[in-house]
Amino acid sequence: MKQFKKIIFLAVASAFFLTSCTSDDDAIVPSSEPLGTYENGYFVLNEGGSSSVTNSIIFVSEDGGRTNDVFRIENPDAEELGIYIQNIFFDDSRAFIVAGSGSVTVVDRYTFEYIATISTDLESPRYGVVVNGKAYVTNNGDFGTVTDDFLTVIDLTDYSTSTIVIGNYLDRISALGDKVITTNNAYGTEHSVSVVDTNALTVTDIDLGEGNTSNSIEVVGNGVYVLTGSGKFMEIDLVTNTIASTLDIPASITGTKNLDIDNNTVYFTADTSVYSFNLGDTTVSEIPVLTYTSTSDFGVMYGFAVKNDVIYIGDGADFSSNGTFYEYSTSGTLLSSNVAGLGPNGFYFN
Repeated sequence: MKQFKKIIFLAVASAFFLTSCTSDDDAIVPSSEPLGTYENGYFVLNEGGSSSVTNSIIFVSEDGGRTNDVFRIENPDAEELGIYIQNIFFDDSRAFIVAGSGSVTVVDRYTFEYIATISTDLESPRYGVVVNGKAYVTNNGDFGTVTDDFLTVIDLTDYSTSTIVIGNYLDRISALGDKVITTNNAYGTEHSVSVVDTNALTVTDIDLGEGNTSNSIEVVGNGVYVLTGSGKFMEIDLVTNTIASTLDIPASITGTKNLDIDNNTVYFTADTSVYSFNLGDTTVSEIPVLTYTSTSDFGVMYGFAVKNDVIYIGDGADFSSNGTFYEYSTSGTLLSSNVAGLGPNGFYFN
């Protein structure tokens, strides 16, 4: 009888233990529900021509599947994105699509469902970044003057806007902590970057030296790096607002642009070639990682990115017909060649 009671007790205790463990496991196992159709993969932004119906956004999934024109597929009744779409930037849940004609369209980052359109305090907007619940968008303003270029500040709780006048030809933008940094690109005549303290709302210009026009910027860890068309790779110190270091790219490599940094390897382009070196190197090899063939007069390396050891190139062709986007390995092997839309100018990873 005692043995029987012992068996009953062990059975009940085991059942309780298993139930408790199952309950605990259920509580801590994260949901595997996908966030949306466009969760894993990248977007190809095709800027289009002088009509808003000519732009498009392609999505390429991790398994290589492709969806054309995702904004119109998901939002058949929404207004068009605008003319000359320039850039996509993100916060945790939203994507912001910048159109040069003067708007920012907000969609769900993973479903691409339309949320809102922002069209106030924007004039020839270019690129954006999110810092502490606000979006900062560079604007060229009036192309005839350098004094009116500004940042649009968008409060992401209600999409209200305000502006910060910078007074340089603004283009690219990145952020580190509470500061945003802009490249100032007056078609080869500007030679500074601007640093905006988003708390104090102060603007500090850092002079890069005569002839050093910054055209691209990257933030890696606590490092801020800019590339100039004159072949200078510079690290910016945001504590002292000075140039911390400069690496000279060989004079034989001209027209340097499209800075990107992936896994501590620095990549940039010149004409139809991609070059690389490691962060911390003191010299740059003249031998390219790859060179591709293009017949485009103005669309060579029109879009460029490097992510997880894959190089992405967008070629604009003649801008009246579809361009091409390529995937290469970082050793220079062509992985894929794909038909793009009109003017593929960027790659954005989700």
